[in-house]
Amino acid sequence: MDVSSFSFELLPFAHPDREGWTGQIGGYGIVTVHHELTKSRKERTGQARLYGDGFPDGLFRGLGPGKPSLDEPYMFIGGERVEVTYNARGLRPRDRALRLTQGERGYTYTSLGFGKSAELRRADVRVSVGPGRRVEEPTSGFVCAGEVSGPADATDLAFALLFEAVDTASLTLGGALVSAPLNFLQRRPDGGVV
Repeated sequence: MDVSSFSFELLPFAHPDREGWTGQIGGYGIVTVHHELTKSRKERTGQARLYGDGFPDGLFRGLGPGKPSLDEPYMFIGGERVEVTYNARGLRPRDRALRLTQGERGYTYTSLGFGKSAELRRADVRVSVGPGRRVEEPTSGFVCAGEVSGPADATDLAFALLFEAVDTASLTLGGALVSAPLNFLQRRPDGGVV
């Protein structure tokens, strides 16, 4: 499907073992994205998943518990590994942006601030996703609101949506400042992940 611009909303849901969002995105079909809830604070790895009939399956694992973080990332879209890197020491949002590479596809994923939207870009494609209006049914919470411009495909949407179930706070200035001492102590040259 190749549509030049559209918007969408996914409704929040919660189960005893996971929470996230689900809904229809135009002609792409129904998609679900969630992070798994950990049973113990001792669990070291968090996990997020994305699936839907018209979408490639997505998997993200990172240090947890709860929502996976960007530390020690392990990401797959459509069964293929995605390289994830970023510079947590950057002062500007674009300097801290995630760099995502899968085969010939290259993306940047930038947080626009805590509690605000994030933006995924690839060539002429832009997908902006973040918290939308508050709802009480079927589960109380904020919808996942998105805007798409350019010739986006289901893979572009999967990349953007999967990060809604990942803790991306370290991409914000506040998150970068909080994580700076740990990055220094661990002597990470890029300040973030490898």
